[in-house]
Amino acid sequence: MRAYRLFGQHDLRLRDEPDPDLKPGEARLRMAHVGVCGTDLHYYYAEDAAMPDRPQHIGHELSATVTEVAPDVTSISVGDRVAVFPLISCGECGECRAGYPISCERVDRAVSTVGCGGPIGGLAERTVIPADLAVTLPDSVSLLQGALIEPLSVAATAVLRANTNEDGVAVVTGAGLIGIGCALALRATGVSKVVVVELSAERRKNLADIEGLTVLDPASDDVAGIVASMSGGFGADVVFECAGAAKAMDLGFSVTRKRGRIVVIGLHQRPYSMNALLVMAKELTIQGHSGYSRAAFEAVIDWMDRGLLPVEQWVTHVDFDRIVEDALEPSQRGQLVKAVIDVPQQTATSS
Repeated sequence: MRAYRLFGQHDLRLRDEPDPDLKPGEARLRMAHVGVCGTDLHYYYAEDAAMPDRPQHIGHELSATVTEVAPDVTSISVGDRVAVFPLISCGECGECRAGYPISCERVDRAVSTVGCGGPIGGLAERTVIPADLAVTLPDSVSLLQGALIEPLSVAATAVLRANTNEDGVAVVTGAGLIGIGCALALRATGVSKVVVVELSAERRKNLADIEGLTVLDPASDDVAGIVASMSGGFGADVVFECAGAAKAMDLGFSVTRKRGRIVVIGLHQRPYSMNALLVMAKELTIQGHSGYSRAAFEAVIDWMDRGLLPVEQWVTHVDFDRIVEDALEPSQRGQLVKAVIDVPQQTATSS
């Protein structure tokens, strides 16, 4: 089979590799689609000194068809269409039982996530995973949608944990896929006043036809004034900071109401200086967010089934042979909302 391995900075190689052996408790998958994530960009562009464990597998936003299961596997069957929940965890420790598998106390997260430093990756024609990581898709959810469940679950988990008041105002800064996911998840949970703040005209245009969203340009619109008007002068109940930018954080502090919440999801490349006095005076809650839960996976699938997450329109399809040129490089330049790699569909199970 053909599979990608990352050997160093800017050194992603497509190679012929043997199919991995199938062990007890595992399933073999024929990959369908692989989403490109900011984590993949970090791995590809990071200096070699920062990533000493190369070569490594990448690709963790995955959909596939099951082609083989070990004799002891009963949760899925050959022919099932699945998404992959990539967080390998024990399922028994306190963090796992509390619904935070990303913080599992018994695994080394740096090498225990499919496609993120571990021994398994999805950027290949086929792969083998623990069968309990496969999440079966209903007939109404396509394999393309399946590859989007993982990133949308990041947004869904943030929204579900924030417990936003349906009658309040929620603000989302940044309209990449996570920001779009937050906005649509808020709408799916019944929040009727959702404001999306995005500097890029192209990304604002992407949201023009989505009902129930107020889309603003922070360079020309009076965001604070509009939020105040929508909230009866109180301000936003919650701000989801998805841009990873200091100015977006500044905006969050300015528009959040007293006793409101700021949820930080965006990946900030530099430290941010926070006004602790303002946090104290407004009695704000600052909440970091990373990862997702099984419940969020199921919520996203349910929302897709009900037509509440129409995100496929923002996907750019990329050929398996042109990942660097058509996915990694334009994503790094901010030109794509979501690149998804289409894996060639071959029926053979070995090479």
